Amino acid sequence: MNAADTRAAATDPFDVAITRENDYLRRLEVTVAPSQVAAARRREAARVRKTTRIKGFRKGKVPVRIVEERYGPRIDERTIDALVNRGFREAVRQHELSTVGEPVVSEVDYRPGERLSFRIDVEVLPKIELARTGGFRVERPAVEVADADIDTVIERFRKEHAVLRPADRAPGNGDVVSVAIRDEGGGDAPEKPYRFELGAGYAIPDVEAAIFTLAPGEEGTFTVTYPEDFGSSELAGTTRSLCVRLDDVQASLLPELDDAFASGVGDFTTLEELREAVGKELRARGEREADEEVGEKLLDAVIEANAFEVPPSLVSHYLDRVIEVPEGADPDRIEGARRSVAPAVERQVKRDLVLERLIEDQGLDLSSEEFDERLSELGEARGRSLLEIRRELAREKQLDPLRRRFAIERAFRFLIDRSDVS
Repeated sequence: MNAADTRAAATDPFDVAITRENDYLRRLEVTVAPSQVAAARRREAARVRKTTRIKGFRKGKVPVRIVEERYGPRIDERTIDALVNRGFREAVRQHELSTVGEPVVSEVDYRPGERLSFRIDVEVLPKIELARTGGFRVERPAVEVADADIDTVIERFRKEHAVLRPADRAPGNGDVVSVAIRDEGGGDAPEKPYRFELGAGYAIPDVEAAIFTLAPGEEGTFTVTYPEDFGSSELAGTTRSLCVRLDDVQASLLPELDDAFASGVGDFTTLEELREAVGKELRARGEREADEEVGEKLLDAVIEANAFEVPPSLVSHYLDRVIEVPEGADPDRIEGARRSVAPAVERQVKRDLVLERLIEDQGLDLSSEEFDERLSELGEARGRSLLEIRRELAREKQLDPLRRRFAIERAFRFLIDRSDVS
């Protein structure tokens, strides 16, 4: 330590010693200079005196001796809180800590007017050193596009271009129905209207089965059991009595599979051109998905080769986001659910941290010009200008996620290029 460092240490009101307990835990031992303790206590005493009301004295004019007699312990408590908060902020600043979770304060040793020392345990983001990012061997899934895959997409196009016609008959799969449903056990619960395609998964199986038994204009009362994984926790796994009325049935008339249909879908002259374009897009999508699968395998290899621990509070924060806790839920069941998914969540945390480090270390984030170029390509595929596609994505709050996705694609490509992918 040189002379300047010695003078700084001598005059620094907070003496901070830091101990690295593991990858994520830091122990801070802070000692506050006596002069700082005395000054802080005077400030807190003045604040208490300013707001104190005691009979016989004007507000703010109570003698210091009386304030000390009545509020001394409160002043000491406020002094400790103020100095601990300031000491923690100073320690974070001095050591450039990226803290996560709440700090834990202990071993407080306070002597009014003399000294204050305390310990803080705090979790930090681990400093990840990627010593090895290549030389791994992984298999790449084969990308195959079958005629059946193309047929599925073409059939979806047909449904999108279907014409609805009223049908005076019992409904079947593919028909669009208008129904009104009322919970018979809900007292004066009002009926709710719905309109959806049968067989497309919009309604639970028991409700669809009930609708199939009705003709337009008919209604009936049915016992319906909701699936255990139903979106509403209130209804999931329950059995209800529902009154279902079928108001309308419309049949979907699909267009013929011919050249005229192809030209209506897009800039295609023949049906064969449309099939070729669909096949090309399916293959490109398959290649991207294969790259993503390989990239995830390589990320696992990088994580294993560059082992590090993650802060438990960060894992807990992710668990809070992925596990919905319904009101009145069984605590043991919730804790069991958290334990069951914790390994996957920890892997996700490590994945995000490694990707962040990799993108930063290798400069894989996109410049503004590169991002605009990618947006232009996306806009061209959708028939939009750069300005139009940017406005559309901004409206949907997708610009930042898309830029992140592009950076991750680059990271995957970086990893693939440095390993043996067969």
